[in-house]
Amino acid sequence: MQSLAVSSVATLAPSRVLSDTDARATPASSRAQIIDADFDVTPYLARLKSAGVKTVGRYYDRGYSSGIGESCYHHPSKTLTKAELAAIEHAGMSVYVVFQHCGAQCLNFDSENKATADKGRKDAEAAAELARALHQPANTPVYFAIDFDPYPGSCALPAARIWPSIDAYFAQINEVFAQTRWKVGVYGAGSTLQRMKASGKAKYFWLSTSLCHSGSREFFNSGQWHVFQNLTEIKRSYAPNTIDTNVANPSSPYFGQWTTRGPAPAHDAIAEIDILACRAFIKSGCTMIPAVAGKKPKIPSRTSIYNATCRVLTRADDGYLGVSMTEDDIVDGYVHKSDVVTGGLLRNMPVFNSARTCAAPMPLASRPEVRQDAAEAMARVSVR
Repeated sequence: MQSLAVSSVATLAPSRVLSDTDARATPASSRAQIIDADFDVTPYLARLKSAGVKTVGRYYDRGYSSGIGESCYHHPSKTLTKAELAAIEHAGMSVYVVFQHCGAQCLNFDSENKATADKGRKDAEAAAELARALHQPANTPVYFAIDFDPYPGSCALPAARIWPSIDAYFAQINEVFAQTRWKVGVYGAGSTLQRMKASGKAKYFWLSTSLCHSGSREFFNSGQWHVFQNLTEIKRSYAPNTIDTNVANPSSPYFGQWTTRGPAPAHDAIAEIDILACRAFIKSGCTMIPAVAGKKPKIPSRTSIYNATCRVLTRADDGYLGVSMTEDDIVDGYVHKSDVVTGGLLRNMPVFNSARTCAAPMPLASRPEVRQDAAEAMARVSVR
């Protein structure tokens, strides 16, 4: 019965898609419930929980040496530890894990280079060792990261070696994991996820944030993903490093989250529908007008391939939406409804197009905070 209920969710219309008559979404109910971070989140758990976070994505990794495939940036506290895991559990949250070791360069996966040919085996053995040490429950996944677009020109490998190298990497992972009790997941571009799904080399699928990566639009709109990384590099005043936010697919709200007591409960599918419905894809290249005249927005005003979505907080006048670009409850600025894909995120990722025509800026006099300032000024005059 439970599986039938979950599968039927995919046919439901989002219950909080904003119409032209809606005045405001409900910020608390539309907060992101999933984040990922490449640093120890222990000092920030109380703040994260108060912001509505239920599940934290954290990293598995192995030791670094030098040379190709081994030399890359990594945060000193990148790898999840027993102490951090205990703190996350004590805070009432769960985790899901991704293994990443110098995963942003496709040269590091070259199956024809002796230095990188056995990367899949090394990564899988290290992931299994950590999973055993941290008492990761059976039948939960470890996602393995392919942090680049496996497209000729985007990847420095010759085109004929790209997919054979990725296939070999996951073949080695599966060979190791076949002797363990854990499942294989994959993080990356849509084309990577689709290929691993079709080959049976992965069972869980975490789609990276970039709109322009090969196959990402098709895979997202097909609804086959478990988690979508909707915003990255979000800065919080209480943490020294940036976090990313993610959304879960309502049709498969169990995406691999766990505690040492066992697999954690699936996220509420109806809540995930509302979270998706209160977000929108911004059509690439269009400007987000800052909420306060003369003030720079928290991110550059032009959206980019790495900042594809916004959180809709208000329905402003003249067809402009009040949005947050940093997943908080504060309106950062305004974007015209013609510059977003209305209807929420579900199956709605647009074609990437950086040269589109955008709506005119919101008139200064129409901005709610300007009208509010004027009203307050008039009130002060009347009191005198």
